[in-house]
Order: sequence, then C-alpha cells, then structure tokens
Amino acid sequence: MHVTAQPRSHAGPAESHLPSLTGALIIVVTTMFLARVMFTPIFESRLFQMIPDKGAVAVVFWQGASAATSYLFLFSGFALAWSVRPGEKARRFWWRRFLELYPTHLVTLVAAIVLFTFVPMFPVDYGVAVLNGALLHAWFPQLEIWTSFNSSSWVVSCEALFALCFPVLMALIGRIRPERLWAWTGGVVAVIYLVPLAATALPDHLAAPYPGHEFTQVPDSQFWFVTKFPPVRMLEFILGILLARIVRTGRRLPLGVGGATLLLVVSYAVAPLFPLTYPMVAVMAVPMGLVIAALAAADGTGRRSWLNSRVMVWLGGVSWAFYLWSLLVLNAGVALLDGGFGVPAGIAVVALLLGITLLLSWLQCTLIQRPIMRRFAAPRRHRDADPGLVPAGSDGPRT
Repeated sequence: MHVTAQPRSHAGPAESHLPSLTGALIIVVTTMFLARVMFTPIFESRLFQMIPDKGAVAVVFWQGASAATSYLFLFSGFALAWSVRPGEKARRFWWRRFLELYPTHLVTLVAAIVLFTFVPMFPVDYGVAVLNGALLHAWFPQLEIWTSFNSSSWVVSCEALFALCFPVLMALIGRIRPERLWAWTGGVVAVIYLVPLAATALPDHLAAPYPGHEFTQVPDSQFWFVTKFPPVRMLEFILGILLARIVRTGRRLPLGVGGATLLLVVSYAVAPLFPLTYPMVAVMAVPMGLVIAALAAADGTGRRSWLNSRVMVWLGGVSWAFYLWSLLVLNAGVALLDGGFGVPAGIAVVALLLGITLLLSWLQCTLIQRPIMRRFAAPRRHRDADPGLVPAGSDGPRT
C-alpha cells in the first residue's frame, strides 16, 4: 500500500510547511496547561477551582481545553495529509509516525511511574501501565485506566489509531473529486453532531465520576465516549484530512482568517448553552477546522504574521513534549508546594511550573526526539547522502 500524494495548488519551497498552525500549537497546549491548573489546589480562591457555580475562571479554561483538543486532532489530520510524501509505502509512514509519537510517550510514562512510586498521589497499577504503554488505555471507559499515570497520553492512544488508519483514509479521500469535497466534509460534520445523541444510549455509569462533570452535567459513560473514545475522535482527524485536500485543490473557503477566528470566538462563547456533550466537541469542530484551513491558505500565499514568527514556530516545535510533560510537572509541583496560594503568588507558581515544563520539553526534543528522528526516520540512502538531514516532523508529531 502506498500513501498517495494529491495535486498541490500552491507553488514554492514552503508549500509543505504550516508555520502558522505550528505556532498556534503552543497556544493550544498552554490553554490545556491552564485548564489543568484549575483541577489543582494551587489557588486558594474558589474562582480558580473546578467547583460548581464558583469557578468562573475555571469554566472558561474548561471549555478552552475542549476546543484545544479538537485543534490537536484536526491539525493532526490536516498536517499529515498536507505533508504526505509521494509514493511513500505505508510501512515507512507507520515507522516514522511511531518515532514521532512513541518516544516522548514512553519517557513521560516512565517519569510518571517513578513519580507515583515515590509520591503516593495515586496507586501504581502495573497492569494498567501495560495498557498505557501499549497505547490501548483510551479504549477503556474506566477512569482509572484512561487517566492512568500521565492522563494526557490518552491523546497518544487516539493518535495511534489515526496513524494506523491514515494510509487507507488518505487513499479513499484522495479519490474524491475536488468539487465533491465540501459535500463529504458536510457529511463528516453531520456525523460529529450525531455522536452526542448516540452517546445517550450508553449506560449511565461505565466509569468512576470524573472531576469537572459538575460543569458538563452528563454521565461518565457519555463523557468518555464523546471525548476519549479513539474511533469517535477520529472523525475530527478525517475532517482535517478533508480540509487539507480542500485547500490543496484550491477550493474556495467560506471565511478568511479573520472571519473564521470571529466564528470561533462566538462558538466558544455560546458552547456552554448547548445540551448534552455538544460543547465538548461538536460545537467547536467546524469553526476550529475553518481557522486551520484559513491559516494554511494564508501561509500558502506567503502571508507573515505573529503566529508564523520564528519564536512561535520554535515553541510550536516543542509543544508535543510540552503537552505530555505538563500534567506531570503540575502533579509534582502540587505534591511539593501543597497549594492554597493567593492570586499573585498562585500566578507566580503557575508561571514557574510552566517554565519548568517548557524546559523539560526543550530537553526532550533536543536530547531525545530529534536525535532519534535523525538516526532512524530518514531512509538510509538519505542519511548517507546528508548526515545532517532532519526529516519532516522531526521536532515531534504534528499534534
């Protein structure tokens, strides 16, 4: 099986890069970091805690974390389709994607096991650790499984399924005629909107109560199915692939960057008004997808912005490691510092922990991820021809 490349609508050496989307990644993972802060006792003020009718600031970041996760999955599909290599065999794609995804996951899993062994915040279940290490934990609705050790890694569990299916998905979507792409995109969006309704058929209690459900007001089984179950989240991945083809083939976008961003802001504001689990995925999927497509189209024209500045692109390059390290740093920080800080001191503590997370992320990319990609991801003939060659995506996965 081969991963088939699609005709490209933009010319120039930068056509395979997505600097604005890469730069936006650091905003996405920082939003998730701040949402996780709200689950900790760092702040004494109840405004900053996930408490019903009290955590006004926390609610904002709770919705932001949901939107940010949609960005990760949409961007993953979009970036993989955008940078697909002509004639690349599926097994080589799988190997490269494994190298992009797994080393950082394994390092943070080991770090989590060590942390939980010496800091008794959670019981260490080595059977669950095997599921986590095998990237199967997001398939289980039990809270103690999909949140095991480093609960951020449920995203990697989803990405493993996406990577496995990508060659087939790309081949099928590549056969769609350009004039029909928007119709297929609409069909995928319709399925995304049907998922919350389908989730209501599930039993009410498949997992232990999850923190934050006081804001969602939905049963645990529905929360897991809509937000964690890999086949369901793959709908956003597929939507990203379709949007990449739409931009690649020169289809007209309904909104530019400004219009798509405004729609995203409005959707973010009204999302809590929707029933069931719609605010968690469905409400944000379309505006987030349109923002991604608009930014990619703008990058294709050579448009410069703060998002595709050198600093933002560098930060985006370490964002995958940042995402996987963030919860571990927060857990360790809370264990050491206890919490209960006033607002100024709490902000200082959060800034410190954020800086530590960024440092660990940079070290992960510099000392582990990039050397692995240089050594193992490039075909041997390319390594022999250019020892300094860094394959696309070597700073980490496109998620």
